[in-house]
Amino acid sequence: MHSSAVLRGAVSVLGLLVLWEWLGRNLFVAAVLPAPSVVLEAALQRAGSGLLVRDVVMSLSRLLIGFAAGSLLGTILGLLLGSIAWLRRSLEPVVQFFRFIPPIAWLTPVLIWFGIGEMGKYVLITYTTTFMVLLNTLAGLATPQRNRIRAAQCFGARAGRVFLHVRLPMTLPYILAGMRIGMGNSFQTLIVAEMLAANEGVGFLIMNSRTQLATEGVFVGLVAVAILGLACDAVFRVMTRRLAWRFQLGW
Repeated sequence: MHSSAVLRGAVSVLGLLVLWEWLGRNLFVAAVLPAPSVVLEAALQRAGSGLLVRDVVMSLSRLLIGFAAGSLLGTILGLLLGSIAWLRRSLEPVVQFFRFIPPIAWLTPVLIWFGIGEMGKYVLITYTTTFMVLLNTLAGLATPQRNRIRAAQCFGARAGRVFLHVRLPMTLPYILAGMRIGMGNSFQTLIVAEMLAANEGVGFLIMNSRTQLATEGVFVGLVAVAILGLACDAVFRVMTRRLAWRFQLGW
């Protein structure tokens, strides 16, 4: 990233913080809109007690486990459905049926089936990620690749090698794009699930602060979610650049 872009980003963030501080100090009381300095003080107090670190670590662990499971499941299902026509025709109605049901709509059945423990949250995040990765994988396999496939066949490549060396590499950018979008959706599912059925985590921090009318605690949770999301996205982008640089993803 160019230094000028970094500078512009820093200036915009600083401007937002200054405006927020002015609004919080002059137009609103802390119970409605706490100033950034108040939020920072609350964050430092919670970090000093170890509670903020615990909440962030719990949320991150839940996210990564569910996201990894959903990405793997979505990729495998997408490759199978995209490669086997009769299987796609058989399972496509089921996939289309379930993908329109929001993950949070499953919260009550999941709580009944798995309780309020960790497994239910893993299931919801996995569900969220799976369909996004699956559909993107199908889109990648559906992209016309006739010339590359014919070229490989001219050199004697059989179906298995064509899949491994032509179809799968061409589909990889779609899989990674689905994973990146799925990660954002997984954050939404995670926070709502923690708000409604958890005793720790960033979502629990937001909900618990709300019930205690501690608005600054709510904003600590919101800022923590934003920073955690930006960090995860940045790590994902770096990893994809290093692992799939030949595809020039442009992220």
